[in-house]
Amino acid sequence: MVFKLAGIALAVLAAQVTHTGPLVATAEDSAAMRMHVGDTGIRCVKLPCPSRGVFLPDRDGSPQKELLYADRDGKTPPPPMVGRPEVQAAVVRAWETRACLAIDARLIGGVDDRPVLRVDRIVGPCGGPEE
Repeated sequence: MVFKLAGIALAVLAAQVTHTGPLVATAEDSAAMRMHVGDTGIRCVKLPCPSRGVFLPDRDGSPQKELLYADRDGKTPPPPMVGRPEVQAAVVRAWETRACLAIDARLIGGVDDRPVLRVDRIVGPCGGPEE
């Protein structure tokens, strides 16, 4: 019974996640905004489960996350991105280790109109002092 209730609770939490549509580039003159990349904090009993992604941080403490990019099967690589090599490496490391990293970034137009994550700055761990 406990496992059944836990499964229902996790299913409800997963359902509260904003559905990720295709990435959409921001206007060319848009400023970078705070985003989180890596562990979403979402845990599911079965796939698909958006446990990693690029998302806007929760400002009001709600369980909903506005996912901009999601790994729903545990096999999806980080999004295509540009930035200094050490910044890109930090994002990839957070993704692969399932850590959560706060970044200042924005979506820019890429090849074939597919947006690319432009990472301007690593802020630090999600929920850290600079957040």
